[in-house]
Amino acid sequence: MAADVLAPGFWEVGSYKHNVKRFKDGVEQLDDYCKMSRERAEIEAKYSKMLSQHAEKWKAHVDRTVSAGSVKTVWHELIGEAAALSRVHNTLKDGLIDDIVNETSTYRKNSLHTSVFKGPKEIREIEDHFEKAQKPWKKLVDKMEDKRSKYYNVCRQEKSALVNLQNSHTDTSVSQDAAIKFRERHEKLKEEVQRTKVDYQKTLTNLNEYKNVYIEAMAHVFKMCQEKEMQRSQFLISIVQKTQNHYAALIRNSQMSGLHQQLEQSIRSADEEAIKRDLAQWSRVNGVDASSDWPNFVEYSPEIRNIAARGGSTKDAGGVILTRQINRSEDIASTHSNTLPSVAVNTANSHEDVGKSSPKSSSESDTSTFDSRKHNTTTNKYKNQTQTATLIQPPSWHPSEGPDSPPLSTETPDSAKYGDFEEYTTSKPAVVLYDYVPAEGDEIALKKGDTIEVLTEPDSLGWCTGRVNGSVGLFPASYVQCDKS
Repeated sequence: MAADVLAPGFWEVGSYKHNVKRFKDGVEQLDDYCKMSRERAEIEAKYSKMLSQHAEKWKAHVDRTVSAGSVKTVWHELIGEAAALSRVHNTLKDGLIDDIVNETSTYRKNSLHTSVFKGPKEIREIEDHFEKAQKPWKKLVDKMEDKRSKYYNVCRQEKSALVNLQNSHTDTSVSQDAAIKFRERHEKLKEEVQRTKVDYQKTLTNLNEYKNVYIEAMAHVFKMCQEKEMQRSQFLISIVQKTQNHYAALIRNSQMSGLHQQLEQSIRSADEEAIKRDLAQWSRVNGVDASSDWPNFVEYSPEIRNIAARGGSTKDAGGVILTRQINRSEDIASTHSNTLPSVAVNTANSHEDVGKSSPKSSSESDTSTFDSRKHNTTTNKYKNQTQTATLIQPPSWHPSEGPDSPPLSTETPDSAKYGDFEEYTTSKPAVVLYDYVPAEGDEIALKKGDTIEVLTEPDSLGWCTGRVNGSVGLFPASYVQCDKS
């Protein structure tokens, strides 16, 4: 409710309520200021958090994408300004909560003691003091107004009786007795006018006699109101000043001032000479000044060639891997043996029977048996595969097979390295152990449980030629088991 709703004044009965309302409005002002300061603190907290997240995000981005040098240095320092500004605004938030909101709430709690039913106790006390000071005065005023009202009423009746009396003198139709009655009534009312006038004047005299007492009592209560309002206003102005000091710290912050001076110095330092030094450093690492290992002649020496997996996955840690050792000597003639190449088992499964493990899906390959490989003389399209084989045993060879087979050392019989394989002969039936999806055009598909005709023995990389449903092609030897019957 606006302050000008009540009629202005103070001494009239009930006009003291302006002062009571001001007291209530002062309490609401303290609450409103707390609310405003709390909202500003929330804004500062959100802004501080956003600045901090912004600085973290772009610092990580610059660290990841920008090479070392003057650009990265000044960029980092600029991002550091956001982090520092975030701390400044977070400090402002803490100051608003600790110094402003809490202090205002404490002042309100100590100055105004809230009761359950009628609001703050101090407001009720002020209102009670005004009512007590005005009660005798109000009683006299009411009595005076009553006497005045009676006096005015008798005066109106006396005027009316006088008019009737005058009319009776001119009106011939009025009897003598009626004229006498009009005269008696008028005289009686004249006496009543004098009596009520005396009563009215007497109550007015009594009212005026009490006026000084009334003025003193009302002035005393009003002085109390003024003192309380003075305290509240001084406190609120001091809080406003403290708030302004916190706000001014944003622009007078010595830390931010020093940081910007340092940032300006760093930017000025990142001049053309600094950029030239960065370019020279880049040239020494990634440019024409970088060191190089130019090609030189290297004498041949025998090497062990790892057999790459065909479509295999490096994730398979427990698989059995087909290996072979090739001595790159072309002046030694030897022939291929009728036995199979050796297999190597991952150390995690080296003591387990290869044939006992369950097969995996074709998408992940089989980790309980070895990966098969094609012969390297048939095609070289597996050079870029990433999975390599681990050498365990070299296969054995017999020189009676022919001159086309590459010479290998003979140490261990192939039958000891292929636990589940027998020596294949031409067109020998075998049972498919696992599904196989062809990866090349010269391969055939296998389905677990089917029977396949094995037309050739495994080559040096573990691939056989077979026939399924009239289709002839290559398949991994490890995916079938010879029919021992």
